[in-house]
Amino acid sequence: MLLEEAQNMFYGLGVNGLEWEDGKPSDMPFVDIALDPYPPFMRAYFPEDALWPSRRDAIRYRFGELAVIARVNSQDWESSWKKYYVPIYVANRVIMPAWYPQSPLSEDHTIWLDPGMAFGTGTHVTTQMCLERITAASLSEQRVMDLGSGSGILAIAAAKSGAKSVVAVEPDSVAVTALKGNLERNHTLCQIEVVEGTLRDVPMQSFDVIVMNLITEIITEEWTRVVQYTNPNSRIVLSGIVEDRIREVSWVLEGTQSTIVWRGQREGWVALEVKP
Repeated sequence: MLLEEAQNMFYGLGVNGLEWEDGKPSDMPFVDIALDPYPPFMRAYFPEDALWPSRRDAIRYRFGELAVIARVNSQDWESSWKKYYVPIYVANRVIMPAWYPQSPLSEDHTIWLDPGMAFGTGTHVTTQMCLERITAASLSEQRVMDLGSGSGILAIAAAKSGAKSVVAVEPDSVAVTALKGNLERNHTLCQIEVVEGTLRDVPMQSFDVIVMNLITEIITEEWTRVVQYTNPNSRIVLSGIVEDRIREVSWVLEGTQSTIVWRGQREGWVALEVKP
């Protein structure tokens, strides 16, 4: 709950970037020395402008001694995280940092990724549960929409799983730049259409699969609009839901007579597959 509250607060304060570490060491074979786990943390980056003093005071007031504030050079926070980003196996795929020379798996089972300042590195359980769910069944000839695409990791996974077409919707221009770069390095530009905006910017049509790895507020706010983009056989994969708020989401789903057909839960986060 504190994580989602911090995330929402930082976005409201105009954060330039967020970094989340779960404190778990990487699995073999990508580390040679066993590392001890460490406390999880969220790191937020803000510009040192005229609004910074008020932002700083708001953070200190809310989080007290939990907040550690320091000045960093822009070059440091834009690239230093890369040394901690290693290949990750999810389902039958590997997510490879774009700067690695080669992948241990075939191209169809590799997602090359440079997330930049966008959400979606594959390390967070919400992304992993979405990946596992959208690749669990055949996407052959399916039309997919990834709502809040971020780095494009889920859209790319859908394209490489045989989807007929994919629409990746992302409102943040910085994330869109990273997204397009990732589509190019994965050779999926011809399969994935990028919409820089929100659901309101997507022409009305039906999708067989819709993925929403978003926070609870956006899921509940957009739900009645999302179901208008479905057909009788559609499935919607939801993630980014904190366990304590699952009742809010369930109540909204019931309002459109939608049915939960699968539920996954890890580390306090919930993912759902829904039939609208």
